Amino acid sequence: MRSEVTSPIYTIDHLMVGACDLELGKAWVTRKLGAMAIDGGCHAGQGTRNAIAGLAHQCYLEVIAPDPAQELKGTFGEKLLGYKAPRLRAFAVGCDSFDDLVPRLNGLGYQYSVLDMFRETPDGAHLSWRLLFLEGHAYGATMPFFIEWGQSPHPSHDLVPAGRLAQINVRLPGNLADFQCLMTMLDLPVKVSQGASGLSATIQGAQGLIKI
Repeated sequence: MRSEVTSPIYTIDHLMVGACDLELGKAWVTRKLGAMAIDGGCHAGQGTRNAIAGLAHQCYLEVIAPDPAQELKGTFGEKLLGYKAPRLRAFAVGCDSFDDLVPRLNGLGYQYSVLDMFRETPDGAHLSWRLLFLEGHAYGATMPFFIEWGQSPHPSHDLVPAGRLAQINVRLPGNLADFQCLMTMLDLPVKVSQGASGLSATIQGAQGLIKI
């Protein structure tokens, strides 16, 4: 009997909201979603800590902010100090393994780098994952990064969903076709339109659509 070959599935893993202060970001989530974001933990060496709120279908919203317990100079946390108000800054695409993704990216001419990450949760659990960032493109933070959780449980597994991600909207001043090609190849719910560079998302909440 010939075994069936299943195609890898790519999904929106999480939305990343940047804030200059974690409590400020958590309050923003409560206003937007009507739900609380719970503390996730710190990212050692990155100068950041986070809080997360669940969304449906193994997705979540992450607030990332500077960690005052770490040295911030030269870190991602230092960059977040410049945020005047919380805002959607990026989105992550999840996959089981980068083994399928890398040949696809090579075929489209993208360069990339891979970063190993970890954090300790407030209850002492250890989470580890890998990130893949695309390089050498003109799309800035509107280009998603990719995440592979490996053996760690997905952060949303014990969160009550506060809504369902309906769509991500990416605005680009040019080169829309190449960006759309990647989104279509991975079958992601991302709408690409022309305009000043920007990123937004629509979440279906209990009371209707929420735009962030």
